[in-house]
Amino acid sequence: MPWIAGGIALVVVLALVVGGALFFLRDRSASPVAEPNPVPSLDQIAPPSAEPSPSAPALPELPQPTGGRVNDPVTGLSYAFPGGAWLVPKSSEINNPADQNMPLWTAGYMAMSQQNYDGKNSDWVGSVYSAELPKPFPYSGPDDLRTITGTVLSAYDQIFYGPAHQRKIVRNEAMKVGDHKAWVVEFEMDFSAQAKASGWKWKTEKGAFVLVDRGEGQRPAMLYASIPDNLNQSVLKQVLDSLQAR
Repeated sequence: MPWIAGGIALVVVLALVVGGALFFLRDRSASPVAEPNPVPSLDQIAPPSAEPSPSAPALPELPQPTGGRVNDPVTGLSYAFPGGAWLVPKSSEINNPADQNMPLWTAGYMAMSQQNYDGKNSDWVGSVYSAELPKPFPYSGPDDLRTITGTVLSAYDQIFYGPAHQRKIVRNEAMKVGDHKAWVVEFEMDFSAQAKASGWKWKTEKGAFVLVDRGEGQRPAMLYASIPDNLNQSVLKQVLDSLQAR
């Protein structure tokens, strides 16, 4: 699949092949917050989308940061840009408009965690991206935020984090983004066993999904951030604390 899930997600820079790593793992360690309720897989939510026509228009490029922030022109989200190793990728490297089950990222950035980590030219990266909630996820208003945020995590866990891992939920609660109602699920992914056996440069990863209600008739804005432990994981808190919505 020629797109980068971004961050932490299993990503192949310039071309991500998700392979067959579609599985659901429940948390097997103590967690201070309850795991989201079991939900259908993404394949059960909606079937794969049809291929686009050859004449499909080119995707607009992601906005470059200004004033130490990234401003998403589609979702209205705005969040901190840490600079340094983080960079804005080309839209074509992280998006596949052929698959409507996947987010169409409209802003964000990434940093390299480990190149060719699996010996198959696949790169592992840290990612911070925003998009509208994909259409296959039903949404009727703010009362759905908790359920849908948990559904998003469970569905994309299967795709963004291919290697065997354990998942721990560390925060699962309502929040406000400006005047907008929102929900955040913050998590940790533990790849320690396979990382040690494979000689990977990272062992764990911290991340979050945030859904922000944008008002009646509009799809929620979605923020996704995931950062391996060989990158500066304080970026996650920086992004969440700085999140704004117009």
